[in-house]
Amino acid sequence: MNGLFGAGIYLAENSSKSDEYCTPNSTGLCYMFLIRAMLGRPYEALNAMNQQRLAPSGYNSVIGVTKATHPGAFLKKYREFIIYDRYQTRLEFIIEFRRVP
Repeated sequence: MNGLFGAGIYLAENSSKSDEYCTPNSTGLCYMFLIRAMLGRPYEALNAMNQQRLAPSGYNSVIGVTKATHPGAFLKKYREFIIYDRYQTRLEFIIEFRRVP
């Protein structure tokens, strides 16, 4: 519930966005999931939607848009995709990586 768009599954189209949330384990490895998601009819959010448990009525997901395409948006660099029903996602790959200094 504490996320910008509530209690959802947060996805990104850029691995660099997902990497911001990766914490290396004791051996320095990080893990990231590659997910196939069905957005259905997405709601384009210009502002935070704290405390959400579902997409707005009539929508299946939320896209947090950026200033690049929506000047009034509060996100600056990366779009975020939020799914509130885990059955709209499918795990494709688990990616194991180590950051290079």
